[in-house]
Amino acid sequence: MPWAKRDMSNLEHMKSITSREIAMAFTGSLLGAGFVSGQELMQFFAVFGGFGLIGMFLAILMLLLLSGFVMKISNRTGITEFDKIIVRKEKTWLRAVFGGVFIFFLFDVVVIMTAGAGALLHQIFGIPTIMGNALMAISLGVVALWEARGVLTAFSITVPLLIVVAMISGILSFIYFDGSNMVARPFSGANPLLGNWLFAAIVFVSYNMMVVMSILVPIATDVKEDKAIHKGIFQGAVQLMIVFVCILLPLILNQPMLADAELPMLTLAQKIHPVWGLVYAVLLLCGMFGSSLSCLFGVTFRIKKIKNIKGSILIPVLMVAAFMGSIAGFKELIAIVLPVCGYFGFFAMIGIVMHFLSLQQKRIKFDFDH
Repeated sequence: MPWAKRDMSNLEHMKSITSREIAMAFTGSLLGAGFVSGQELMQFFAVFGGFGLIGMFLAILMLLLLSGFVMKISNRTGITEFDKIIVRKEKTWLRAVFGGVFIFFLFDVVVIMTAGAGALLHQIFGIPTIMGNALMAISLGVVALWEARGVLTAFSITVPLLIVVAMISGILSFIYFDGSNMVARPFSGANPLLGNWLFAAIVFVSYNMMVVMSILVPIATDVKEDKAIHKGIFQGAVQLMIVFVCILLPLILNQPMLADAELPMLTLAQKIHPVWGLVYAVLLLCGMFGSSLSCLFGVTFRIKKIKNIKGSILIPVLMVAAFMGSIAGFKELIAIVLPVCGYFGFFAMIGIVMHFLSLQQKRIKFDFDH
């Protein structure tokens, strides 16, 4: 049966992935710099006030279920190509479309983080935004050419630190600021691409699933049992909810003060204390660099599989393009690119659910026949 086609001879030699590792991968994949900076959560949740909190719980539940589906599909079939997980049937053209969108999305993350670094350096040190964008693009290009193998290790250290600092910032905000009353707004005129709270929550899930898949799928085949997947995803969802609340609540309660900020949580940290703002800025810059570098590696790897292009040529071309795109601005890019990718992600979510249900039916039939 398809769900049982894994190479059993290799099972004994697998490195078993623990539930804790799954939890860190799940949470870490979602805590990009856009999330921790507060700009994502401001546009997708905070503008809706009380309804934004409801949307948050719905989004976490959907991410929990879909991530479990994705890992089980990969674990049972041995499939590690995300387009094959989304498109179960042998439709080459459709898989190519999803593959293209995946490359486009990962590259857009590089562009957004390049713009974010420029905004951060301008806010902290007064460096012109365009110069900050250029510095980030050059740094990314140089490290990518060196193929630094320690990047993922460094990223695994900075993400937990970002989580802790974001949580402390959220707690301190309740001490330092009175905040305003929470108003429940089902609709928002802030972004025409995100008309109501329910739609915004679904869009948030749909584009984030692209990032989640790129990290969970490669490790899924090394998980020995479903129990580890269930425990790991649940633990990761609890971690995500804690960080979500610690960032989202201050954004909602202090929205009048933070609504126009490019990096709302950095602005909040600076208002708490300048030194704390600097600490947050340094860790946020590390998060931006790490997430954009991992996405850049993902883009170059996939393009090289399609066309045999040397990295020394491809990477500079990509970074020039990323710099040109970053001129649009961090806030503006998040407002346009992420919702658009989210629309396409709707179809990916449907494909994941259909593939998982198909495997479940075949598994039930196999168990019944035997």
